[in-house]
This record gives sequence, structure tokens and C-alpha cells, in this order.
Amino acid sequence: MVEINFNFYSLPPLISSVLFLILGAYVLFNNPKLKLNIFFGLICLATFWWQFAWFLLFNTQEMSWALTLIKSGYIGILLIPVFFFHFFIIFLKSENFIDKFLLFISYAATVFFEVILLNTNFLINGFYEFFWGFYPRAGIIHPLYLLLLAILTLRAIFLFLINFKKDFSGSINYFQKKYLLIGFIFYFFSASDFLVNYGIEFYPFGFIFIIFFLAVTAYAITRYHLFRAEVVLTEFLTGIMGVILLALPFFMPSMVLKILTLFVFFLFSFFGYYLVKSAKSESRRREDAETIASRERILRREAEILAADLKRLDTAKTQFLLSTQHHLRSPLSVIQGYLSMIGEGSYGKIPKKAKEKIDASLEADRKLIHLVDELLDVAHFQMNKGAAAKEPVNVVDLIAGAIDDLKTAAAAKELYLNFKKPSVPIPLVLLNARGIREAIYNIVDNAIKYTQTGGIAVSMSVVGDQLRISVKDTGIGIDEKDLQGLFGRIFERGEKAKSVNIDGKGIGLYLSAQIIINNGGNIRVESKGLGEGSEFIIDLPMQTEG
Repeated sequence: MVEINFNFYSLPPLISSVLFLILGAYVLFNNPKLKLNIFFGLICLATFWWQFAWFLLFNTQEMSWALTLIKSGYIGILLIPVFFFHFFIIFLKSENFIDKFLLFISYAATVFFEVILLNTNFLINGFYEFFWGFYPRAGIIHPLYLLLLAILTLRAIFLFLINFKKDFSGSINYFQKKYLLIGFIFYFFSASDFLVNYGIEFYPFGFIFIIFFLAVTAYAITRYHLFRAEVVLTEFLTGIMGVILLALPFFMPSMVLKILTLFVFFLFSFFGYYLVKSAKSESRRREDAETIASRERILRREAEILAADLKRLDTAKTQFLLSTQHHLRSPLSVIQGYLSMIGEGSYGKIPKKAKEKIDASLEADRKLIHLVDELLDVAHFQMNKGAAAKEPVNVVDLIAGAIDDLKTAAAAKELYLNFKKPSVPIPLVLLNARGIREAIYNIVDNAIKYTQTGGIAVSMSVVGDQLRISVKDTGIGIDEKDLQGLFGRIFERGEKAKSVNIDGKGIGLYLSAQIIINNGGNIRVESKGLGEGSEFIIDLPMQTEG
């Protein structure tokens, strides 16, 4: 019969073995189908096996029984590193070929060490006898096992470090990984006990570090929902308390106390039921919230990528518009020059019919140059390079000049074009003269293009500290849905506008709005609908020199 004498030094391994058995069973029973829980349970089982064998080892006095216990305990010790590494691969979702290959090699090496352990003295060669009891002596290939342990540990820590980058600092996943890594490092410190295998005498206190591992892991379970096990913990604790309260009446000395404790049991059962129900409900809500948060993070990342792509596209578009100055405008200017010279007879007399065609080509070329200039102006504004120097301007004369240039176009369509000057004198205003003239010209020209009968009335007045310019037409009007964002669109026009003027590009209004805004003003449009005409209202600051 094997003789077991209780040894005080065996108490710590007994405590840690029991705690690991409870924690492993708790996590495993929470979700026995989840691989993560299965391998954590295997880690706890292997640790229990090692610690419980050491508890018996420190209590035995028989050498033959000591060697059996040593080899039995080492079965668990050999399995711990590979179980840990497999657990981390699952937890960190590593699909790396290196990790899969290393895992395969580790399992093969573990099987090899187990065979060597059980059949030879190459891994464990007998034992030492210290003041606390027997302890295994390292064999000739024991350092190979320590090398495997070191490789797996370093690789696991490396995987953790690179995985931290994938999570937002402060997220639940981040804290789960953080505390698992801390717990694992504590567990690894228990490897200091291997020094005793090489004859360095000190009490093997690795159980202290693995209990720290238990504490950190339990904290991660309750605080950061590791293994989704907090509901099972609530059920477990509630059940334990229920059993204790149910047993109490049988130990009470009087009937009154028995009834009282039984009443407490029923009261606790009632509240315990709702506590567990509440914990389950809270867990479901938390899972839903975490799912939403995860989707939000994914969407945010996708939005950031999309924003970066849009920014690159916008830059490419702007660069393309600017490149037209060299690649498009210059050749058009050369064509315009030659067509003018040919039309003027610089290269000989031109027949009347040919001159008509040349004049038409020259006009088309001028329109293309004007379009290119508008595109260049748009590009400059979009690159924040549209600001121009301001100077004192006689706005009345400036508007009158722009309208005079357009009277021929209005007369060609039999439209009136009137300019009502302000009733009070207007001082010189600080504006970019060229830009404002172009903006007014574009808006009035736009009104002429989209007015078939009637005409355009331009007026000017002072409203507070603003100079208001109104361009009102009797044209096609603007549908309500087209009013929104009218000045922010390029190459977009309403369907009615497209049918009236097929050559329009929608650039003029955008460019005019940018010029006006750049001068500190604003522009808006009012229309009662299709066929009701439109009124463009421009407000400019009456900033004077000095």
C-alpha cells in the first residue's frame, strides 16, 4: 500500500490544482463546442494534472511511487506549451502558414517527448530528494524541451504584439488580449521551477505565478467578458448560494429558525432567478452592442479608405484640369491665330463661301478657349488658388459694361435687357474687378440663354451694409428639386435647361458663385417653378478703402 504523509509544502500545489480544475471546468461547460473554450479547458486540465501530481509527490516517502508520480506529472507539463500555443492561434485568429507549421511540429515534438518520458531516462533521469520532498532530475534531452518552450513563448508574444495594432485602444478585444498576455507572462515565470530540475535547490514556487495567471484570467472573464462566461459564473455562484441556503434549515436548532432560513432560501431563489435572467439579458444586449460597434469600426475604416480614394481622385481631376492649359489651350490659341490671319487675307484672297466657314470655325475656337478658361478658373478655385487682389471698383460702371457687352445677344433673341441703377450714389468698393465682372456677365448671359420671350431686368440697391444686385428673367424657371445645390454642381443641369440650351455645360453658375464667395459675398436664386422665370440675388460687402 502506498504511504502518504501530509507535507505542509504540498499545500500550495493542491490549492492551485483545485483552482485550475474549477476554472477549466467553468470555462469549458460555458460553451463546450467553442474551440477557444476547449483548449483553455485543456490548459487548465494539464496544469491541474501537473500540480496535483506534485501535491502527491511532496507527500510520498516511497521512491518507486515518486518516480511514477514524476512521470505522470510531466505528462501534463509537456502538454501545456503546445496547448497554450494552439489556444493563442485560435484566439488571435492567426492564419499564418508559419504558425500552422510550428503548431504541427510542436504536437509531433510533444508526442516524441511523451514517448521518451515514459520509456527511457533521457528526458527525466530519476529525481532529487530535497527538504520538501522528491523532485525530477533533468535528462540529457531535457534542454530540447526547454528550447521548444522558448520558441513557442516568443512566437506567442510576437503574435500578441502585432495583433494589438488591429484593435482600437480601449476596445474590449484590446483589453482581452492585454490581460491574456499579462496572464501568460505570469504563467511563463513558473518556468523558473525548471532550475530545480538541474540541481539548483530552492522551493519550487511556480504555483505563485500560475495563481496570478488564474487571477488575471478571472478578471478578464468578469470585466471584459472573456469566453462569454460571465453568465455561467453568475449561475454558478447563485447555485452555490442556493445549495448553502437550502442546507441551512437542517442545521438550525429550532423550528422558528428552520422556517426563517427556509423563507430566506425561497426569497433568495426568487431574486436569484431574476438575477440570472437579467445577466443573460445584459449579455445579449452587450453582444448586440459589440456587434454594432464592430460593424461601425469596419464602416469607419471603409469610409476612411473611401475618403482617401476620393481625395486622390479629386487631386487627379484638378491636375487634369490644370494640364489643359498646356495641352489644350495653347493649341487652341495657335488655331485661333492662324484662322484670324487666314480670314483677314494674310495668306491670300479667300472666297466668300470659304470665309464664312473660317469665321464659323474661328467662333467655335473662341468658344472652346472660353470653356477651357472657365475650367482653369474652376481648378484654381478648387485648389484654393482663386483668391485675387482687390481694388476700389465702381460697381455701377462695371455692371453696366458687362450688360452692354450682352445687349447684342439679347437683341438677337428679341429680348429686353434693362439695368436699373441705384437711386443713391455708390462709393468705390474693394472687389476683384475682373472676377466680379465675369460673374455678373455669366449670370446675365445664362439668363439670356434660358429666356425665350420677355427679357432680363438687372437692378442694384443698398441693403444695410450690403450691395445687392438682382438679375431677374422671364425664362424657363427652375424646378424646386433643381434649386438645391444649384451653385455647387459642375456639368449638371436640369432637364428643362438641357432641352433649351444643348451646348451649356453648367460651369458658369458654379464659377460665378465661387468668385462671389471669394469676394466675401453670397448668391442665391429664387423661382416659383418651371415657366415662372428666375431671380438671381447677389449680395456683396460694401467694403471701402480706408
